[in-house]
Amino acid sequence: MSEFVQGALVAGSFALASAFATQMFSLLLEKRREDASYRVNLYDRRLAVHQQGYKWLMDLIEPLRGAMRTPAGDHEKRQLTELGLAARDWWDANCLYLDPASRVKLVDFIEDARSVGEGSLPDGVDPIKRYRDALRAVEEGIGMKHVERAAR
Repeated sequence: MSEFVQGALVAGSFALASAFATQMFSLLLEKRREDASYRVNLYDRRLAVHQQGYKWLMDLIEPLRGAMRTPAGDHEKRQLTELGLAARDWWDANCLYLDPASRVKLVDFIEDARSVGEGSLPDGVDPIKRYRDALRAVEEGIGMKHVERAAR
């Protein structure tokens, strides 16, 4: 084989390898961009759902306190039951965006509030403690510690 043909084969091989490496690098870069975009969009959605969970806690606490007063009126109990059902519907539609602790603590409180409204709260359950636990979980669950750590 002549030196010219050998040189052409070597040059062609390098060109092909270079094109392949460039294509692989481009694919890897595009995948990283997609992953970063997904994480940002997911974080935005999780933040919004945690905020909505916080709003449900605020919407439920005063009717709960009213329904727990002695004697609680039927209006307060009915309002609390309706709010509890609406909150549960919201939770069913959004629970996978909540972090695990918020997911559990929030649904426990929602169910307790609804139970108070229905007059069927089990003995030994403290809905106000569950409210505080859910509030703390939702506030901690938004994941700000990850954003603050990344910003340093």
